[in-house]
Amino acid sequence: EEILDNSHKNYVINGDAGTGKTVLLTHLVSKYLMESQKKKIAVIVQPNWEKTAMDIFKVFGIHSSNLTISTSTKFITQGEKYDIIIVDESHKLSRKGSKQHPSFDKIYKNEQFSDCVNHLEPIKRLGNQIILMYDVLQAIRPANIPREKFQELTSSFEKRYLTTQFRIQASRGKKYTSDDYVNGIKYLLYKDTGLLKYTNFDENFDRSLFREDDIDAYFGYFEEKPLKNMINWLEEDKNYNPEHINRVLSGLVEDWKQTDGKDDSIHHFFEDDISRRWNSTQENWININDADAEEQIGSVFAVQGIDLNKVGVMIGPDIQVNTDGMLEAVPDSHINTNNKFSVEEMKDPDNQFEFTLYILNQYYVLLTRGIDGIRLGFWENEAFRKYMEDTLNIKK
Repeated sequence: EEILDNSHKNYVINGDAGTGKTVLLTHLVSKYLMESQKKKIAVIVQPNWEKTAMDIFKVFGIHSSNLTISTSTKFITQGEKYDIIIVDESHKLSRKGSKQHPSFDKIYKNEQFSDCVNHLEPIKRLGNQIILMYDVLQAIRPANIPREKFQELTSSFEKRYLTTQFRIQASRGKKYTSDDYVNGIKYLLYKDTGLLKYTNFDENFDRSLFREDDIDAYFGYFEEKPLKNMINWLEEDKNYNPEHINRVLSGLVEDWKQTDGKDDSIHHFFEDDISRRWNSTQENWININDADAEEQIGSVFAVQGIDLNKVGVMIGPDIQVNTDGMLEAVPDSHINTNNKFSVEEMKDPDNQFEFTLYILNQYYVLLTRGIDGIRLGFWENEAFRKYMEDTLNIKK
């Protein structure tokens, strides 16, 4: 209501994963279209969510010719002015640079935007009112707009915060809540980074959630055979809840080539007699028709912005505990060149810190996908398990 009543103001809607940023977006669009059929509205989404967004608005019966749903690249290339622009996951808007997909950089060849260095700048020029959904902990690669630049470009925007967790549903009958889980994960990953002050973090979270050891607990972890144990756990849930969408997810720690997705004989994860492959596509992965769709291991690029029922998450060796007892990313163990700085750039401690944040943010995304439960496994990373047990005072 506040946004609707203040069409002359721009907004940044800050919110953790699962606090309803996308729900707010869809309701805003619906309200705008009901109140004024004359206003042109654009909704900018990530490529892996474009089709889903279109389907959502169709379900709501929204077929207005004044509504455009697009990725930022398509939208900026089109170059049309809009009354209202709403951007989902604005923390992932692209910046100009060598780590960017070439198609994302094409917009700067347009004379109108040749002086821009990221996608947010032209978006601001194309809209009378801008509304940005934002989470500082979900920028996951160097190609994303930097925190400092985002703050600079939105310094005049109204800032609002969503604080209620809607995705994660802590088990019934437990004294802990979904907020206790999210605060615990934040503390585990970010306690030494200085980022928690920019989020809705409560240090007084109930740590008993992480110590509970029964089948109905929301959180748990396996000390050995992570792939086998997580698969068994998810399959058992599926037997009782066939409507559930369950998946195993992982950090980017096993090699992959884009062409692999077209060949279901190429697998990437191996444990005893089990072999699994990465997600065959990033776009609309949850709804693909592959014969082995439910067996594929999901990457962060396939699940950002996606809700799952139960998830298994493999923590890989790309995040380790350094000699100072703090978490630090390991470039050689992270198999995605677009997420990395060059060897020369990594000599700068600031770049090492930023790279660590990208990897922590990727795990934060993976660890906040599950509605009904999560189990962790440690893929060649016993050091992280011990770090987690010490940090959250878990004793087994």
